[in-house]
Amino acid sequence: MKFYFDGELIQKSTQVSNKKDAQTIESAYRTQLALGKIGIKPKPKAQTLKRAVEDFLQRSKIEHANKPNTHTRNIYSCKPLTKFFGETKVDSIAQKDVERFIAWRSGQTSRKTGEFISRDCINLELIALKTIFKRLVSSGILSENPAREIKQLPKSERTFHVITYDEERIYLMACPQPLRDVAILMLATGMRPKEICQLKRENVSTEKGFVQIVGGKTKASNRKVWLSDKAADVLRVRMEKCQGEYLFPKNEREVEKPLVQPDKLHSPTVKRIGLQFRLYDARHTFASRVLEHGIDLLTLAALLGHSSLNHVMIYSHPSESHKQEAIQRMQRTGKQKQFKAA
Repeated sequence: MKFYFDGELIQKSTQVSNKKDAQTIESAYRTQLALGKIGIKPKPKAQTLKRAVEDFLQRSKIEHANKPNTHTRNIYSCKPLTKFFGETKVDSIAQKDVERFIAWRSGQTSRKTGEFISRDCINLELIALKTIFKRLVSSGILSENPAREIKQLPKSERTFHVITYDEERIYLMACPQPLRDVAILMLATGMRPKEICQLKRENVSTEKGFVQIVGGKTKASNRKVWLSDKAADVLRVRMEKCQGEYLFPKNEREVEKPLVQPDKLHSPTVKRIGLQFRLYDARHTFASRVLEHGIDLLTLAALLGHSSLNHVMIYSHPSESHKQEAIQRMQRTGKQKQFKAA
């Protein structure tokens, strides 16, 4: 092709032998020059969503270097996105496709629990997808975000089970180790399973009666947890028997790595004895028992490692007998006041 543009001679090969094809290429090249002249850049080539996810996670790793849990959450949120959209070009994804993803994801079940994927989990995946599209719009690859008008699903109604003392006794008798010790510590201290599994010798002081939680997600979660006699006994025995720095090692061979996913031991245990509750319900049970013993919400928040009282309200579930006793106690107090007034 050979022509003048803005007073400059343009002469180069079109790399084709067919005259019609060459004219088409020349016309496209002229258009690109014209767009550049008025400050409009040619639209970048659209990539697949799989590639867009890879770019997003690379950036996430850098942006959240000080918050590895956030990056890990992004990794898990992107897995179903890649599975559903895969090699689909991002510029061919419309709002209806995002809605199809939500419907597909809502019908899937968790491999861990066997229950349907929660709305909260799907919402996290939608946030990741919206962020990916938003960055593609900013880079000029997309003209609009196809997920922008998609609203988050209503939050799942949280159902918790407060473990009765009879259920606790049956469950602990059936528990294999180290699940039994994890459950005892959760019921006695309210610690999260992950906090227990990552306990190191240097974090435990059974003589002074507390453990120090470090490396938590928030400032409030990094706290001093005071031990009951039962909890202290469990940790004392583990400090004597365990060889590595972790009190709950991954296994007998890998003592320098912490235990992960104690739920894998919990699920078959409750199924075998005919009970239905999650391991995390031991934490809810601790919170409920604390409140039933008259401890205030602010103290409970500190014990659980929460900075907000709203979070505490989620975990606390007074039993029916405790609510009945509260009414009876109020009634007795009211009668006593009436008697004194008379």
